[in-house]
Amino acid sequence: MTLTPDSLLNNNFELVSLPDIVFQINEMVSDPTSTAADIGLKISMDTGLSMRLLKIVNSPFYGFPSSIETIPMAITVIGVRQLRDLIFTTCVINKYASIPSDILNPDSFWMHSISTAISAQLLAKKIKLSNSERLFTCGILHDLGLLIMALTAPTETRQVIQLAHDSGKPSYDFQMNVFGFSQGDLGAALIRKWHLPESFIEPTQLQQLNKAATRFPMETAILKVANVLANNHPDTSLIGDNQIIHPGTLELLGLDDNALNEIQAEMQNKLHEVLSVIYTRQAA
Repeated sequence: MTLTPDSLLNNNFELVSLPDIVFQINEMVSDPTSTAADIGLKISMDTGLSMRLLKIVNSPFYGFPSSIETIPMAITVIGVRQLRDLIFTTCVINKYASIPSDILNPDSFWMHSISTAISAQLLAKKIKLSNSERLFTCGILHDLGLLIMALTAPTETRQVIQLAHDSGKPSYDFQMNVFGFSQGDLGAALIRKWHLPESFIEPTQLQQLNKAATRFPMETAILKVANVLANNHPDTSLIGDNQIIHPGTLELLGLDDNALNEIQAEMQNKLHEVLSVIYTRQAA
């Protein structure tokens, strides 16, 4: 039987499952009959999750002038969809923060993902893309396919990473040869399984390819550029992830090298404060 992204995920149900409240909130956000008060009450019932969310919302990353003390206040300030995305972000990092390091170093993985997320949000704000905050969550999730590969098929993933390291080439071709699909394909399948926004799927699936997006070209271009910016620094680069910014991508976004340099510098400045609230292992 040929292995596919969906079959791999279905065969590892517990590994790719998140707490029930994550999906309950996602359903409520998509349900027009659910009010902000309903959603706030549901979140408030989970004390640990509420505390993590309030810590993030009150962090310097958001920079609100006054303290946000309750989940209903947080919903009023940032909205239910952004709070939903933060729930996915915190729960995913919490679930996979302690992944085995013999194949994929968790600190390197999450520092790269968080750097990509910060860069993606900054890029989206720079070009005034609507709901720019969602690009942060897309950046956090963009390499989850690689993580799932490492956890479900360690021998094959170790082989892919070693080949990419020895050759200095991107891991995409090696993933296709070994698995028959890429980490982008697997990540996109996981995002579908979790019923996250459609605008996360195409950027995740095309992140390693010089291929035009048909549905979400701006989001896809932003994620590709953000990934490159994260790989430009040795502390936040990932082996085998050495993509380049293809011709036309910056023109599509209306950006130049000076803008990218500014965004990269701002990302580096924000990295520590973001780590301090969502990935404390590397915050010190």
